Amino acid sequence: MNVKDKRILYGMLDFAQRISKRINGVSYDDFICNIDLQDAVLYAFGQLGEKTSTLSDEFKENYPNDKWYGLIGLRNRLFHSYEDINLQTIYKIAINDINGVIELILNIINLH
Repeated sequence: MNVKDKRILYGMLDFAQRISKRINGVSYDDFICNIDLQDAVLYAFGQLGEKTSTLSDEFKENYPNDKWYGLIGLRNRLFHSYEDINLQTIYKIAINDINGVIELILNIINLH
């Protein structure tokens, strides 16, 4: 893995951990009622997807995973269709999937 991709992975890890930390123990009702939390989580998802989009093609070939394209797609949706964002979907991804993203990134970093 090249140095640039490793640096990107650490940035991705940071934003994924921010999401996990902010959403941990938060109910859906609390999430919906807290616009500052929504903004923080949406921003972190956007940055996570943006960083993912800058991983090299070589990296994506060496570490193929649908999560890369899912994160990029989520970023595109957040940045280009903001009025259509489904907060329930964002919450579910944050609760159900973000720890898997963290684990994936950590596993790759720990290989090197």
